[in-house]
Order: sequence, then C-alpha cells, then structure tokens
Amino acid sequence: MAKTRSDDAAAELDPGMLHDLLGHLLRHAFNKGQAVFAEVFAAERITPLQFMMLELISRNPGVTHSQIQISMGTSASVVTTALKPLVMAGHVAGTVSGADKRRVCYRLTETGDCWFTELRPKISRCEDQFAKSLTPTQRSDLAAMLCLISGIDQPDKTA
Repeated sequence: MAKTRSDDAAAELDPGMLHDLLGHLLRHAFNKGQAVFAEVFAAERITPLQFMMLELISRNPGVTHSQIQISMGTSASVVTTALKPLVMAGHVAGTVSGADKRRVCYRLTETGDCWFTELRPKISRCEDQFAKSLTPTQRSDLAAMLCLISGIDQPDKTA
C-alpha cells in the first residue's frame, strides 16, 4: 500500500501509551486486514463478513442464523444485514427448519457453491499479503495468541 500524506502527519504525533495498548494495535491490524481484503477481492461483490458466512454455510449446510451469530461473535442484526445480499443474489438459500418453524437453516445454492468455490482460494493470497511482515512461526504464534485472547479453541494441527 502506498504511503499517504496522512501517514506522514500521524508519524509526527506522540502516540503516548497507544502503541502499548492491545486494543489500539488490534484496531490498526483489523483496519489493515479490511484494506487488504478490499484490494484482493476488489472484483468481487463480497465483504469480509460475507466471506466468513459463506465459509460457515459451505462447511455446515443447514446452519442456523443463531449458530452463525455465535460462531462469528457478532450480533443477530449484523448477520441479518450481511446475509441478506447473499440470499437476494441467489448464493444462499434459507429453509424453515422442520423441527422448529421459527428457525431458518441456510445452505449454499448450486450457483452460490460454484461462486464460492471459485473465490475461496483468494483468501490465501489475502492472508499472505496481510501477514507478509511475519515469519511462518510468528504468524502461527499470533493466530494462537488471538485465539487465546478471543476464547476460541484452536484446532489441533498435529492430529
């Protein structure tokens, strides 16, 4: 990413304790991740949240709204807002659960599955670009630490 005038202006500021605060650093990392995603997926009509939802739905056909919400650690309204364009575009279909008529179960449509299968490999390029300043060990360690902070069980990669 090109350096901008605002980068120079920020470099002149004394950040005080900000660069010691994990939340501040995570916000900067989050913003960089969003920018890299937007660059890599510029030709697609998809947001990072929608990508996460498509991954969950593709791996868990029949997943419910509340399961998506819990897995993503977000609110129901965020799921609704991000999911709606995917349903309207015909990539995701929702069906009422046979056991509980109040629950909607989501799956990828045939076209949604083809579309996501084509764009899914781009996420590796996105992640590589985002973490290019890290060694493979640092990247793995960072992922493990973020899982610890977030309370997410990291899958055992030795099995």
